[in-house]
Amino acid sequence: MIDGWTTLSSTVEYTGMRMRVRRDSVRRSDQSLGTYEYIESVDGVRVVALDDRDRIALVEENVYVAGERLLMCPGGGCEVGEEPLAAAQRELAEEAGIRAAQVELLTMMWRMPAGARTREHLYLAQGLNVGEHHRDASEADMELHWVSLDQAVDMCSDGRITEAGTLAAILLTALRRKRTETQPRPGEPQAPLALQNSSGARPKGPEPGGNRPLTTSPQSASVYPHRISQRQSPPCYG
Repeated sequence: MIDGWTTLSSTVEYTGMRMRVRRDSVRRSDQSLGTYEYIESVDGVRVVALDDRDRIALVEENVYVAGERLLMCPGGGCEVGEEPLAAAQRELAEEAGIRAAQVELLTMMWRMPAGARTREHLYLAQGLNVGEHHRDASEADMELHWVSLDQAVDMCSDGRITEAGTLAAILLTALRRKRTETQPRPGEPQAPLALQNSSGARPKGPEPGGNRPLTTSPQSASVYPHRISQRQSPPCYG
């Protein structure tokens, strides 16, 4: 609970197979009253599976609620009582047939903080061993694609990748790689913080450890026109 806030009442309005809708009445720290309606559901996971050729695994599937076919990192919901790391390893094997020697947490993020009490745990998997997948009936239309990490970053910026957890996980992985590339190897001297060219001026360009600019693929709008549709967005609830 937020410091200074008090929950006056909390009722469950609907219970489904994997989620509940709850309505809470609260008193805020300034003594004003408010009502919040939100979804409670299990946490989810997304996994960037990065191979030794600097490619990542993406799964493409029809997502009913979104009404589109989406490209995403392997992932899904945690089972009851399942730890997020175990869920990440399970989903990676089930959807993509991948087992990883190393799986590390990138970050935790709120999926939709104003309307859902559920989190997404993002992981980076390396040391990959690819075998047979074990998809369930709802994933029969799923396809596995391997793309370079750089290409995946471009896909995040041009509308081909639109799922929030996948976007965050890919961009965090790219940022981590960039920082690793700019670090000196053991025994190498560190470059001075301010490098000057022959004219004495500081050279233009990205700062050490900075992000690579995201570019838009010119063919993306024609290849994936449904990714950048003009459909009316549903109403948002604050």
